[in-house]
Amino acid sequence: MMLIYMIRVLFVLFFVYTVIYLFQMGISLCISIYRLEKYKKNKTLNRELFPTAFAKRIPVSVIIPAYNEAACITETIEALFEEDYPNLEIIVVDDGSNDNMESLVVKRFGLIKEPVLSEFELKAKPILRQYRKVFDEKTLIFIHKENGGKSDALNCGLNICHSPYCVMLDADTKVQRGSIRIMMSCFLMNPKTIVCAGAVGSENLKNYPKLTFLKKALVVFQILEYYRTFYMQRIMFDHINANIIVSGAFAMFDTDLVKRVGGYQVNTIGEDMELTMRLHAFCASQGKEYHIAYAPEAKCMTQLPFTYKDYYHQRRRWHIGLLQSMKFHKYMLGNKNYGWAGITSGTFFILYELLAPFLEIIGVATLIAANLLDILNLQFTIQATILYTLIVIWIQAILVSAVNWYKVEPINSKQRWILFLISIFEIVFFHPLNIVIKIIATAMNYWHRKSWEHIQRIETNR
Repeated sequence: MMLIYMIRVLFVLFFVYTVIYLFQMGISLCISIYRLEKYKKNKTLNRELFPTAFAKRIPVSVIIPAYNEAACITETIEALFEEDYPNLEIIVVDDGSNDNMESLVVKRFGLIKEPVLSEFELKAKPILRQYRKVFDEKTLIFIHKENGGKSDALNCGLNICHSPYCVMLDADTKVQRGSIRIMMSCFLMNPKTIVCAGAVGSENLKNYPKLTFLKKALVVFQILEYYRTFYMQRIMFDHINANIIVSGAFAMFDTDLVKRVGGYQVNTIGEDMELTMRLHAFCASQGKEYHIAYAPEAKCMTQLPFTYKDYYHQRRRWHIGLLQSMKFHKYMLGNKNYGWAGITSGTFFILYELLAPFLEIIGVATLIAANLLDILNLQFTIQATILYTLIVIWIQAILVSAVNWYKVEPINSKQRWILFLISIFEIVFFHPLNIVIKIIATAMNYWHRKSWEHIQRIETNR
């Protein structure tokens, strides 16, 4: 009798858990469409409010931490040279690479060696060599330092940076033209802005090497996942100033504020989330009115893992970073003193990210037990599962159509059908795969090494 009662209680809790998730997806979709419509109407506003002459007076530094990125680093730099923001300082921080990245960049751009700076505001590993060259309105600086990890490389870049605003950019990421101007306009139109994050998309599928069906499905699944993250979840949390993750791949910061809070923590591998939560906490504790903005029209393209080994390593790293950030800033979670960031985002990431693998396994086990004990009817369970699946697919189909309609990322009819089919495949394959990876990451959290992890890159430098 006690067992039956317990199973009934667990079933009700799992049902509520699932309904809340679907409700959150629906709300996110509505807010996303509202914001995308707003962006479409104002698509020329940034250029009108922020002319080139004004941009020249506000210098911006782009910091690119890199380790063994010879395969793609020059294309990343060249994309920044094509950016229409005039007053740009590009700082590449080579974190002790053992490939030919240094010689490649120095030769490709004709950099000139200069004296190494030794006095810094933020603690970082020593700089071994430093190069510089000025190109009209843009400056390229290349730093080769002792290996210390990504956070240490970012701190080194912050030490070199003297601009009031800095963009953190991954080495395999290409900024789309006009994106830095859009980010800067967020700071100008709202003086409370301390961070502005951009959207991250995938390289064109044609640029990937010839892939098997399963590997191509992996890439397309990630594209769909990025759509949910950057065009639903981030937009929803931005609406209430509750984004606690600012993607390390592409984001602009108030340089002075980042230095005031101590830069990046070197004892975590989720440095982007940890810094974002620390900025929330700092501003809230100081009674400072602030906004961590998100601009989905500011875009960059990155290389997604196209092997399951690389995907496993990346997602395991991300989940461990999430665990560490939540642990460091557990005082924020559910705490109204930190606004919606503590109340909504903190609760969401605990329930639907950290605990999700375990709650879902318990939920499925409860459904199986309920059917075996005749507490639930098998036909009802199957119908409810199908209904849940159809609602998720329907929401994702509307999202993909909206992204295409508002020309955030133009998608042809064939690509839409591929994304639709992958959304079905996700439920039976990729979602269970992610559950397994998250469980392994949770177990590995206590001994995982805080270092760079190599992911196979698409060869772009010729």
